[in-house]
Amino acid sequence: MVGFSDIHDFFTQGDSETDCIVLDATGMAEEDDQLFQMLRDNPNTQSTPVIYVGDNLSIQTRLAIYEAGVDDYISKPFDVAELQAKVGRALHHRRYERELISTAEVAKQAAFEAMTHSAEQGEIVRYMEQISACQKLDHLAEALLGLLSRFGLNAVFSCWQDSDEWPRYYSQSDSGGASALEEDLMQSGHGGGRIMEFGRRMLVNYPQTSLFLKNIPYEDEIRFGRIKDHLAVILNATDARVASLSMEAQLRQKDELLDVVNEAEKTLHERTLLQKDMMTRVDSERADLALELKEELLVLSLHDEQEERVLSLVSDHMNSLDALYKEAADWNEAIAPVMKALEYVVNGGKSD
Repeated sequence: MVGFSDIHDFFTQGDSETDCIVLDATGMAEEDDQLFQMLRDNPNTQSTPVIYVGDNLSIQTRLAIYEAGVDDYISKPFDVAELQAKVGRALHHRRYERELISTAEVAKQAAFEAMTHSAEQGEIVRYMEQISACQKLDHLAEALLGLLSRFGLNAVFSCWQDSDEWPRYYSQSDSGGASALEEDLMQSGHGGGRIMEFGRRMLVNYPQTSLFLKNIPYEDEIRFGRIKDHLAVILNATDARVASLSMEAQLRQKDELLDVVNEAEKTLHERTLLQKDMMTRVDSERADLALELKEELLVLSLHDEQEERVLSLVSDHMNSLDALYKEAADWNEAIAPVMKALEYVVNGGKSD
């Protein structure tokens, strides 16, 4: 309890957390309404209970001070016990009022956090739907950085597929890429654990993705905890999508190779049938040639030995040409190991 002889001394030296003011305006330079106005205009005392002590308070005076904002009054001469009771009641109301304000602030903060969390969860759900339709890493990175930007985070994202020799880097900067220092930091830190924290920066690693955050809000524990929870969900889904894109690319490549093998087998089969047809036609042409040759030899009036010699000579040459043709055309056996090797590659190293 502290006493002041002047209202100005109270404002100069008083405690801003005053719980109750007992105001005896006797002898003060200001009028009552001025004193009340000064108390209510000051932000430190505008809601502080005020008990007015005055001489012979008439009903008109009591109504006036109530209208001016005084919470209670007591007339002189007064009993100390009565004043103590009034002050005690004022202090009780003051504590209750502060508890209500505190409870309201907590409820307001909780409601705000719940709405914020719900809104962020909605953003994450939309992000999940968005990346499920992404067919390229560039589109995936754009969606992720856009989500983080809406969360107020500045980040660099790196990812790679199985066929990539080095990670691809994406950032929210105008260049769209990472600095040499950021690339080196993310490469060297990828094997250092799931989460690495240093200052306001954080590196989060997953098997095929890494995220370098440059403005983590450590000072806001609630928001920081919420963001860490979100990052676990977001990056887990992102890493799974990168792995899925890699698998889809491999499957597309396998399908393309399988199409090539199937087309080659189809072509080889067609060429084999064509070759057999040609061999049949060659046999027919050879028979026709032998018949015509015999007819022509009759015209030449050769004796039997000469005819047999000519026919034998022609037949030997025809058989030699036939053998050479068959040898040149017999590529099925030679091409079979190549086809087997292609099928082995297409099946991922598994034999049928």
